[in-house]
Amino acid sequence: MRFEQTRTILQHLAPDYHRKVSDYYQDMADGDVSPRVRLMLDYLIDHELHRALALGEFCQDASHKVLEHWFKGAEISFPIAQKEILGEAARTDLDQLVKSAVTYKTSLINYFAHLLEHSTDRELTNLIDKLKKQEEKAMKRMIRHSQGLADL
Repeated sequence: MRFEQTRTILQHLAPDYHRKVSDYYQDMADGDVSPRVRLMLDYLIDHELHRALALGEFCQDASHKVLEHWFKGAEISFPIAQKEILGEAARTDLDQLVKSAVTYKTSLINYFAHLLEHSTDRELTNLIDKLKKQEEKAMKRMIRHSQGLADL
């Protein structure tokens, strides 16, 4: 069984996840990459850092009760951003980079969906649903951005 507090998810786990993914993108951008991949990496680095900062707003807007809520018995733990997801092929292949980025996003979306299944409080459910929807929208924007780069 896993136990996680909403406050920990919003203030530590999720922002750290986004920062770690941004660091992976930055490491790749610091090396030799194709021009389209570089443009996409610049977008992804900024996007992930923005997502990490935006989570602070959730804490400001959330009630004390919601922040102190414990998810008890959730079967999965918070996802770990694994560097291996961002393979070497992503340096020159925009599709591979986007595939990796989608994998990172999907891990968060699936985690939030799992929390929704274990949430019984309406206010908490609304907060987690909002997080999940924001990640889904962010993934759609990212894919649209990559499609624009592919058309260049």
